[in-house]
Amino acid sequence: METDTKENEAPVMIEPRIAVVGLGGAGCNVASEFYNALAPVDTIAINTDRRALDETAADKRIYICKAVTKGEGTKGDAKIGRKCAMIHEEEIEKAVVGHDIVFLVVGLGGGTGTGAAPVVAEICNRNNIMIFTIGINPFFFENSRTTAAREGLTAIRAACPTTFTIENDKILDIMPNASMSEAMRAVNKSIIDFVQETTVSIVSGIKGEIDAVHKTGTRKAGMGKMPETQIAAGIKT
Repeated sequence: METDTKENEAPVMIEPRIAVVGLGGAGCNVASEFYNALAPVDTIAINTDRRALDETAADKRIYICKAVTKGEGTKGDAKIGRKCAMIHEEEIEKAVVGHDIVFLVVGLGGGTGTGAAPVVAEICNRNNIMIFTIGINPFFFENSRTTAAREGLTAIRAACPTTFTIENDKILDIMPNASMSEAMRAVNKSIIDFVQETTVSIVSGIKGEIDAVHKTGTRKAGMGKMPETQIAAGIKT
């Protein structure tokens, strides 16, 4: 009697659902880059500045929070950014639940992103969503944001240990003659590359674990051949 079935032989597809969440002005700019590039991820933009949010291109935009900021942003106050995110926790949670991996992108030193990032990270943690945070450090000439960036990074890493930083100053070192817009495009491209490379690495690791199980021969007798594991060509959205 033939034990293998078409069902047994069907390949196992690993297709994680990814969200890029942009917080605050800098984060929303990156979310727009992903959206406009037709990247195979869901884009979610969160901001307290209503006008800036309206100009952001994303699959979903969440405005936080009219009652506190009157749509004019946090004026660099991270405590207000955190408060606004907490008020809108239910809406944010609804947007991120269902994703397997979330990448938070935040400009460090500002009020909205720096304050809201730990709240969004905590939401992901309690929903067992794998989370990475990408913090963009301010330029050397943004003196007023440096201390806030350092303090904010500590709070973010407490909620999301897998936090990475991008140094704007290093981009200027690499591209000394670049305009500000060219430098920011370079920063955004580095983030897009990081998200893609990290996702491929995670999925390849999962495939390796499954393939290792296949090789052990622990499949029970009579249950047929273990299915082949395949990585999806693109990220599922």
